[in-house]
Amino acid sequence: QGCKVVGGYDFVNDDNDPMDDNWHGTHVAGIAAGSGEGGLKGVAPDAELYVYKVLDKYGAGWSYDIIAAIDRSSDPNGDGDFSDKIDIISLSLGGAGNPDDDMSQAVDNAVNAGVVAVIAAGNSGPSASTIGSPGTARKAITVGATDKSDKIAGFSSRGPTINGVLKPEI
Repeated sequence: QGCKVVGGYDFVNDDNDPMDDNWHGTHVAGIAAGSGEGGLKGVAPDAELYVYKVLDKYGAGWSYDIIAAIDRSSDPNGDGDFSDKIDIISLSLGGAGNPDDDMSQAVDNAVNAGVVAVIAAGNSGPSASTIGSPGTARKAITVGATDKSDKIAGFSSRGPTINGVLKPEI
């Protein structure tokens, strides 16, 4: 009772306990949906969270787990009816890829099903064409980082993607 996490799955350990043992996901979820306890309020404090754990305690994982979680966001109970889709997915992860790779395609498919996908651009800047997948997905809202002066941070990945898609959007 009172827990913001109302569902989820651990794709790393293949169980129903998506406990974050790396803490990065918890940090990102707090920015999004913190309730205000302790003075920390997220941008959507009334949101409920579904947690799909795809990275291990070292922040490493497999593409197939990430793709499975993205796919599940479109149909959480796997019944083929997308009316129970997750409204928004937020992924603060990435790796090598392009708009046509399997992970980017999974994001585009989820968006086609009505899911809004917000994905980190990555931390491989300042060179051009450094955005990782799935931030390279054509239909993702890809977000770069800014510094205290509200200018793009030196470490923030930049577009365009290797296929010429302009990224990040934010």
